[in-house]
Amino acid sequence: MIPQNKPPTGILPLFLLSSLLLILFMISSTIRPYGYFCDELYFIACSKRLAFGYVDQPPLSILLLSAVQTLFGHNMFAVRILPALSISATVFMTGLLTRRMGAGMSGMLIAGLAVMVMPVFLLFGSFYSMNAYEPLIWTIIVYYVIRMIREQNPRYWLHAGILTGVGLEMKHTMALYAIALLAGFLCSGQRRLLFSRWFLWGALACFLTVLPNLIWQVANHFPSLELYKNSFLSKNIGKSYGQVYLEQVMFVNPFTWLLWTTGLVSLFFSMGKPYRPLLVAYFILLMIMMTGHSSRPDRITAIYPFLMASGALAIERSLGSTPRRVAQISLAILILAGGIMAAPVSCPLLSPSVTKQYIYRLGLHFDLEAGKMGEPLPQWLADRIGWRELTADVALVYHNMPEKERQNAVIISTNYGEAGALELYGPEFGLPAVYATHNSFHSWGPPSDTVKTFIAVCIDEDDVRKRFSSVEKVAAFHCPDCTRPQRIIPIFVLRGPNFSIGREWGNFKEYH
Repeated sequence: MIPQNKPPTGILPLFLLSSLLLILFMISSTIRPYGYFCDELYFIACSKRLAFGYVDQPPLSILLLSAVQTLFGHNMFAVRILPALSISATVFMTGLLTRRMGAGMSGMLIAGLAVMVMPVFLLFGSFYSMNAYEPLIWTIIVYYVIRMIREQNPRYWLHAGILTGVGLEMKHTMALYAIALLAGFLCSGQRRLLFSRWFLWGALACFLTVLPNLIWQVANHFPSLELYKNSFLSKNIGKSYGQVYLEQVMFVNPFTWLLWTTGLVSLFFSMGKPYRPLLVAYFILLMIMMTGHSSRPDRITAIYPFLMASGALAIERSLGSTPRRVAQISLAILILAGGIMAAPVSCPLLSPSVTKQYIYRLGLHFDLEAGKMGEPLPQWLADRIGWRELTADVALVYHNMPEKERQNAVIISTNYGEAGALELYGPEFGLPAVYATHNSFHSWGPPSDTVKTFIAVCIDEDDVRKRFSSVEKVAAFHCPDCTRPQRIIPIFVLRGPNFSIGREWGNFKEYH
């Protein structure tokens, strides 16, 4: 028999915990020399060109970014308020989920605190991306799944279906969670909940929600599938099964391992039996990561708030009053210590030089993508440095050109980070239009064939020498704390194209 729900205690402490995290995220946005993350620059460019889809993402997160900038202006606080709120709300929602599973106030706070210190969530909440929404949406879905199981009420499939559709309009990888959850129900005693018209209504609601992006994908020949394939082949660093699991532990925070592993184990016993569909879902997601030798541990981290809740509940139910109190206080101290250690690595809280020393002393290194391995400063911090300075260097090149050339010149790049930075800061420096061949930037081109002079950033020099009568390297941007590809960026002036850029633009497409 499943116990009745606990009274609604602990809401205020949980709210204070979430608010503290929100304040941390806002403080991190004030630390210099960190600025926009490279992906943020691209997302801001996308927000100026609203559509039903983009090469590398569905449209909803971009629509929200456009709306928040319209309301609060074009500044870093406006851009980052929604991801900060989303991750903070995930902490709050984890507490509510823990209570819904049957835990009391102390269990709610332990689970919420554990989610609060997850390095991957500290990272997601500190800059704008669709990744920040996935943990919140999935935790709410799990909340309704728990209600459905406890009440044996399949009506909650409608809630889950709508939320899954919203999640898919945020990020396509939400499909992995949905498939894993469906398999979990099929492999457990809760499968009877699937055989209901409410499940069909939920599936229909999900389909209708994702239909606009699906139509866009069909109309554009499924560019996202091409991108995901290319990204896996070109960016993934093959990791062993052990490395995949170890990186899960690191990105979820080693100091929370005891809690979520307790939750995982409890699902094998009678107290966790009703929730085994989510146990199966976790192992399916983990096996997908392992068999794919994935170097991106963040891909399945939205499942961990449930495991934290399960662990907090197991401790409450398994121990007597005094041992339980000792265990909870010890866990809280351990988790808080882990959070204090993880925060400077995950968020831009310390200067680059101090952060590098801190990471070195901890003996950590993070290799997530090919081409950015062995970096002394993690990519998620290093790629927030130098973008305005790069624009200033390009502006110096542009304004030193003859006036006649400046009147008919554009900027071109093969990277959306550089292109996004030059487009964002360009008006401040009086720069011309920016074009790029990378992801959705490619669909916003090409420049006119009347253009005969190009300022080029992040290009293949050997390739352009075949295509232009004059290729002149006029400057180089230097950024010692940036990741390796951005550490030294040559700036070229290209003149006299010997081809039609309009006709050949399709051949320059780079989806990765």
